[in-house]
This record gives sequence, structure tokens and C-alpha cells, in this order.
Amino acid sequence: MSFCSCPWVRGSLSPDYGETRGSRHVCSVSADRNCSVLWIPGRDATIGDVLTNTLGGALGFAIGRYASTLLRPPPRIALALGLGWSAVWLAIQTISAFGFSPAIPRSEYYGQIARRLGNSEQFHGTVVRASIADVTVPDTRFPDSHRVEELLLRGAVVTTTVVPAGVTSQIAPIVRVADTREREIVLLAQNAGDLVFGVRTGAAALRLRPPFFALPDAFSAVSTSGNGLTTDTLVLRARYTAREVWLNARRRTIYDRHIPIFASLGWTMLLPFQWFIEGTPIEFVVSATWIACLLLPIGYWGFVVARYPLAQDSPRIRIIVVLTASVLLYVGLAAVPQAFGVIAAAPRDWLAALTGILSGAALASRAIVTA
Repeated sequence: MSFCSCPWVRGSLSPDYGETRGSRHVCSVSADRNCSVLWIPGRDATIGDVLTNTLGGALGFAIGRYASTLLRPPPRIALALGLGWSAVWLAIQTISAFGFSPAIPRSEYYGQIARRLGNSEQFHGTVVRASIADVTVPDTRFPDSHRVEELLLRGAVVTTTVVPAGVTSQIAPIVRVADTREREIVLLAQNAGDLVFGVRTGAAALRLRPPFFALPDAFSAVSTSGNGLTTDTLVLRARYTAREVWLNARRRTIYDRHIPIFASLGWTMLLPFQWFIEGTPIEFVVSATWIACLLLPIGYWGFVVARYPLAQDSPRIRIIVVLTASVLLYVGLAAVPQAFGVIAAAPRDWLAALTGILSGAALASRAIVTA
């Protein structure tokens, strides 16, 4: 929508319509649209929505205005474009890795047991007990908040025993921890028949959509009596670290899932709706596509630089281009995520990155031949 909101793309922009005016127009339209969704039930707008919509509109404006230069740039401009987009990609990888790293503020914490908050549904079951490691979660202020902070930063297990009351129609908080500024620190909740878990991360500090993880069907197998009430308890456990999330539900059947965290999942923070990460093959495919698309422009402009150097510098420049691309991949896929405690990219992400670069080079080769 941001791309189409750019008046130049729609054909109504005069040639003297400047970049500054275009950016202002896109930003104002984005802010207006995101403010309007505040009146739509179940739809939450974030600063990240405004930023991504604005960036998307600005990108559409740039593509429409400078299409010929972007597709067939001279070598020096291609070098500048390649270096600039490389910086953008590294920034995206840094934001993604930081967005998944725990960001637990030092504050006074308050426990909230089966509370109804905002548009969420209230959990109608019974919470027998709740704890973070060996610290009981009260339905009031924690006696020692600093202890809770240390436990969460070390990846302590959040445990609760409940007597469910069937599935819910939307998210129903079971155990929640918040601080004096009403920032959500921990959330363990039920969403329909799924277990949902999240801890405050860098995404919240950046005003992006916070990551939540789900264990499907954790509540679906709960048996009920003739009057619709459940007949036994359900033990729920969850742990968050920058490297993985562990979710566990135990009754007669054990539901258990380890979800590794990769920076390539950063796309989940930019969606206009809440995505619950489950570690499914679909998420792996989307993440690989995300990486390939981000690196395609680097392959495109890198090929242009390597294809049109001065004749005497041709071998040296091509070697430099290949080495630069290799270092860029290592920094973005391994060094940056590990700096924030996130797992280095999986082999499938490396393959997706290589595919994106080679695809960009192939497209550039075809464009040059066509020209």
C-alpha cells in the first residue's frame, strides 16, 4: 500500500516533484493510515508499521523516479549502490539479531495472574501455581525484582500449573510480568488451543512488533467432564534465550518443542499483524526468501561493477568484488547474530543468500545483454 500511495508511481507526479516532498507525503499517508487502524478491533499499530510503510513508499518513489539508473548504472554508481545496500542489509541483520535478544529492564516487577488486559480475553481456568525458576509469581509486586531480572536474563524456566476451561477465541494471559512503566516483561498465555510465550526483547525497545512463540494444540487434548469442565491439570513450561525457545505442555500427553532463533526471522517483526513463531517449514521458506531478496540487489550491482572495470584492473577488481561479498556474508550471517547471542545462520540461510546473489548477477547479465 505504501508503494501505491506514492503519487509519482500512480502517474500524477510532476517531474519537479522533489525527493523531500515525496518522503513527506509517504510518511504523512503512512501515519494517517496507521492511526486509523486504532479503531479496528484486534489490529494494533506500532512505530515499526509507520517506519516500514514509509520506507516502502520511499523505495517505491526511488524506483519509479530513477528506474533507468538503478537497472543500468555506470560502474561507479553501481559501486555506490552496492555499498549502500550492503550497509542497509547489515543494518537489517543487526536490528533483527538485537530484536531477538532479551532486553529485561531493571525495574520493579509485578505479577499478574489470569488478568484481562486491553483487548485480550480473560483466562477462565484456574491457575494453581506459577513460578520463574524457584521464585513464585505473585498476583502483586515481587519482593525481589532484581532476582527475577537475573533469572530471566539467564533463561530461567517459567512454569505454571493450570486447570483449563477449554479453548479461547483469542489470547488469554495466564501468567504475566510487568514493570512500573507497564512494560510487558513475560507473557505466558493461551490462544485458542495453543500455548503462547514471549519475553521482552530488543524489538520492544525499537518499537517493533515483539516476537511471540507458540506451541500448537497444547490445550486441545485436555479432557472435559459432562458439564464442560476440565477434569485434570496441565503443566506448562517455557524458557527463552537468544538462541532458542523451549515450550512444553504436560498432561497425559507431552507436547514439547525447541524453536531455534535465527536473525532471518526478523521479517516477523515487520508484519502488520502478530505472527506466532512455531518453527514450521513455512517459516523456514519465508526466511530463506527474505534473505535471498535482500541480497539480490548486491549481486546485481556487484556484477555490474565486476563486468565493467578498466581493462587493466579487471582481474583485481573482480577478485575484490568476490572477497567483499564473502566478507559481507560472513559478517551479516554469522558475526552480527553471534554478537547478540543469536545462532549463526543455518546452512539453508547461507544457501538462500548465495541464491539471492547469483540471481541478482544473472539478472544483471541479462539486462546488460538486452541493453
